[in-house]
This record gives sequence, structure tokens and C-alpha cells, in this order.
Amino acid sequence: MSIDETEHNEILELVEKELSQTPFKNEGMAVITHCLNSSHTIPYISDETYQKINLLKSIDKRVESKFTFIDLFAGIGGFRLALKSNGGKPLFSSEWDVAAQKTYYKNYGEYPFGDINLFTNDDVSDEELEKLIPVHDILAGGFPCQPFSRAGVSARNSLGLPHGFDCTTQGTLFYSIERIAKIKKPKILLLENVRNLVSHDSGKTFETIRKSIEKLGYQFFYSILNSETLVPQRRVRCFIVGVRNDLYEQKGGFQFPEFKGDPLPLRSILDENPMSSYTISDKLWTGHKTRSLRNKNRGTGFTTYEADLDRPSNTIVARYGKDGKECLIPQVDDNPRMLTIDECKRLFGYPEDFFMPTFRTPAYKLLGNSVVVPVVEKIAETIVSRYFV
Repeated sequence: MSIDETEHNEILELVEKELSQTPFKNEGMAVITHCLNSSHTIPYISDETYQKINLLKSIDKRVESKFTFIDLFAGIGGFRLALKSNGGKPLFSSEWDVAAQKTYYKNYGEYPFGDINLFTNDDVSDEELEKLIPVHDILAGGFPCQPFSRAGVSARNSLGLPHGFDCTTQGTLFYSIERIAKIKKPKILLLENVRNLVSHDSGKTFETIRKSIEKLGYQFFYSILNSETLVPQRRVRCFIVGVRNDLYEQKGGFQFPEFKGDPLPLRSILDENPMSSYTISDKLWTGHKTRSLRNKNRGTGFTTYEADLDRPSNTIVARYGKDGKECLIPQVDDNPRMLTIDECKRLFGYPEDFFMPTFRTPAYKLLGNSVVVPVVEKIAETIVSRYFV
């Protein structure tokens, strides 16, 4: 259930006033929509104000759920869609990107809290964190891994601080997951990252994450999964499932579902009459061909070709809106074109009526950073059938 930002401006102003001297001073919409959707509250708001927020509820829609979950590094809510479709009830969401926050709100009526570090930084005690994050069954999130990257290493070197394997997870975004799991002890951790996470830094990064999860009291399971049999996109990602030890002892280990079948053809999701504005210019197409030939001859760098419509697309990445080189659709008697936003939604398994920004660059970026919803749905279905029935 969402609120009308204009109609309920008085409530929003009241909440923002009470938050003004707290670390959550910019989180008014998140506080209100979380209270409306899941009754989640934070201790900075008075009981009187929460009573006013609750008056905005016209109908108390209580739906039976099989489990509860929180959505960290939420993006546009791919985990949320997948877990809800398997009977889950969302209690909390967090996402720092403003465009993603607005898109999330438009689709789910809930405005995510911003930077998760508001809840997990060193100034927040364990007792405070216990109150700030709701009790939940599944902690889900596609956590970024850039703090382990060369850029992150350089930044920490300049400050004389340890990095990567040397500091385990301290100072990384994974640390927020670790800290919340330590305090709230959800039954399941469901995490996603790029497949190179497994090999990064000769495997040390992945080993750090595995040991951290096991130290928290979870059995560690992972798999590298390709989405091409569920959607016509060749997107390979690393999925991690942590099963709390007591649940593991009671119901056994986790086995990832198999993704059988033939790869799906890209042509199956294409629009019949896309707008001509998706056709790339002569200059861009010539540049693609020139660079591709040069790079092919020297054996390094990217090459760009028209997509084979009888095979899945290449991986759609956040930069796709820049020049479309990852997937260009051939056209008769014309330059190739980029995928439309609707076509990209289908490549990630989002419903046709899913709201996306009108402008293409932010829409491609948000989708390029998303999970493939049907992949997570299948993993979630396996989790639910084993641990929540």
C-alpha cells in the first residue's frame, strides 16, 4: 500500500521534522511506507506520529505468508518479486540509488531506506540494530563487491588501512550483511553476485565470504547459474545460500535447482514494430565495426556484432545505454538497433506492466544491475519447499 506524496504531505513533514536531528533525516518516505506496508517502525518516530501514519491505512490487507524477508541492495526489486511469488512477506528494503528507489516505490508502494550503513556502521550498537531491523526468515540481496576491487584497495592503501583478505569484511558492503545476520539470525541467507566473485584475488575474497558466513552459524552453499534456459539472455551469476545450522540439522543441506532445457532464442521477446529511434546512427555503427576489426586483428579488446536471434542475447550490463554494443538487433536494409526497454524487461523476467523510467539510460542501468527474476524464483521455490513447509 502506498501513500500519495501530495495528499499526505502533512504527515511527511511531521516525520521529517522528527528525523531532522537523527542519522535518518532523509528517510521520511521510507519510514512512512515501511510502516504502512509491513508495520515496521524505527525508534526515532513518536508513537503519536505512528498513530497518524496508521490512519492512512484504508484496508488492513492481511495475507498469509510462508516466510518473511528483507531486501538489501534492493535495486528495482527482483528479489522482492521472486520471493513474494513464492509466498514471502517483505518487511524491509534498502537501496542507495535514487532512481532505483523511485522505481521500487512506483512498483511496490514502498520507498527503500537509503545507505544500509545507516543501520550497520560502527556508531550503531548491537542493541540499536536489533530495534532498527525487523525479525525476518530470509535475508536477500545482490551485494556489490567493489570494496574488494583494485579501486577499493587503492583507496584503503592511501589511508593506511588494510583491504581485501587482510581486513576480512570490515569496511565492505558485505559487512552490513554479516552484521545484520549476526544480530537478527535469519534462517536463510540468499545472496547474488557476479560469477568472478569466486575467482577474485585467486579465490581469497570468496573464501573470506564463505568463512564469514560459516562463522555466523550457517552452512554455506553456492552455484554458478546461467539464465539462458529461463529467459533468452546468457547471464551467468554466482548465487549463495546460507542455511542456519539448527535448520540444517533439522532439514538437511540445500541443493540448487537444475536449469535444464535448450537456450531460448532472442527473437522470442522482440517487439514487432519498435520505434526507429532505437536504430543506431551511421557514425556509431561504423565506429563499432572499425574497433571490432582492429581488436580482432590484435587479439584483444571488445568486438561488436549483430546478435544471432536464434540464440540468447549476451549479458545486458548497466552501461548498455551508452552504445548498445552488448546486443544489437539486425534490421533489413538498415543499421542494427538497440533493445527497447520492454524487450530488456522481458530478458530479466519482469512483468509487462512493471514500471520503468521513461529515459533509456537510467532504465538500462537499473535493469543491467538487476537479477533475473525467474532464476531467483526457482531458487526461492526450492528453498521454500525444503525449509518452509
